[in-house]
Amino acid sequence: MCWCWYIVTVVVTYLVGSISFGAFLARINKVDVFSIGSGSPGATNIKRTLGNRAGNLVFALDFLKGYIPTVVIAKNFPGEGHLNIRLAALGLIGVLLGHSFSLFHGFRGGKGVASAMGGFLAIMPNTLVVGIFFWLVIFHATRIVSMASLCFIASTILTSYLFSYPKDCVICSVIISMIVFWRHRENIIRLINGTEYKFTKKS
Repeated sequence: MCWCWYIVTVVVTYLVGSISFGAFLARINKVDVFSIGSGSPGATNIKRTLGNRAGNLVFALDFLKGYIPTVVIAKNFPGEGHLNIRLAALGLIGVLLGHSFSLFHGFRGGKGVASAMGGFLAIMPNTLVVGIFFWLVIFHATRIVSMASLCFIASTILTSYLFSYPKDCVICSVIISMIVFWRHRENIIRLINGTEYKFTKKS
């Protein structure tokens, strides 16, 4: 395969990932999402800032931002063997890099969990199902989104291997986990200090 396919895949998916639905929605509501709450245009901060409906919408759009490019590459690229999966995995990494370090927002962005989930649905659905189970268990036990998200993303490394997905998928899980953990570094510090934000149950 020509190296140009790898370069084109990364560039295009990075640009797609750089589209921040959270920042766009916040701007419509005359809010600078980068200066409030966690400073992230992700679904969690949008939900805290603009409400559940807006947060759920951003989650869905970010999920699709990860799913659509990945599934299009995986199902339509005329590669041999696992080459299409390799490109799809590379494309998912490109989306995560764009989402987390957006070209259009001064290399700021979200934390990548929703987009990662979308991409995993496209190429590692079993890994996604198990990861969501971990997310739900940890969140309902702690009410801490960041802890649930970190447990989710860490589980994908192990399950992508245990479910015998191609090596490129396992490597993709490792790289995406590194990106997500890096984007959660401030949350990790707060978790260690016991000061991380909790979603309180509504009566």
